[in-house]
Amino acid sequence: MFARSSVHYGASLAVVGAFLIKPSQISNEPKRRFYEDESDVIPVPGTITPSPGTEIEALGPNKLVDGISVRSTSTLESYFRAIRESAVQGINSVQHYMNQGYTKYNETERQVTDTMAELHYKPEDLLPSTLYIVIATMSGNIMARQRGLIAKTTFPLVLGLASFRYFLPQTFNNVSGFVWNLEKRALPDLAEQQQLALAKADQFVQGVEKSSQRNQKRLEDSANSLRKSIAQVTGLNIDEEVSKK
Repeated sequence: MFARSSVHYGASLAVVGAFLIKPSQISNEPKRRFYEDESDVIPVPGTITPSPGTEIEALGPNKLVDGISVRSTSTLESYFRAIRESAVQGINSVQHYMNQGYTKYNETERQVTDTMAELHYKPEDLLPSTLYIVIATMSGNIMARQRGLIAKTTFPLVLGLASFRYFLPQTFNNVSGFVWNLEKRALPDLAEQQQLALAKADQFVQGVEKSSQRNQKRLEDSANSLRKSIAQVTGLNIDEEVSKK
């Protein structure tokens, strides 16, 4: 048994010795170079090799922004400055336009409210009179329901204006004067024609009144002369009152 163990240990030592005596291929290899394939690569200026002065000047002056070194060219700065100024100018234009529109709206609203307050005659009650005017206008629409287009247009308008003049007379006069002044400013030619037409209509009415007065006077004179003639022929006193029995 001892002889068998000795043989086993001897064989193991022989194998280890043979392995140690055999020359190593790794130790005999030359030194490896890991960057041989990058020998032809040109480094970027400023990374491995320092950049020349012309390239640094082309990048622009060095500035510190919040502790960070920043370089930018004048062309790039001018481009973004123009964009920023255009954007600011556009925003300012929009704000100015909106402010002008808001101001005009406020002025128009104030003018409308002031004008309505001036047109309304304060002693006249506005609420019930307005309801009466609306009812009269709707009545005109009902009356013209089965009529033509002209009647459907004129009936509500005439009844509405007539009720407006009846229930709010002074306010109606104020509104009429305001509309007349507005028409003279906006449409002076039409206002002048209307004024001439009203003057002619007034002259016509006055002529009719004078003619009726003359005709009435003629009838009265004819009646008086006829009565006198009858009194002379018959001898009766027509002007004397008949006595009661």
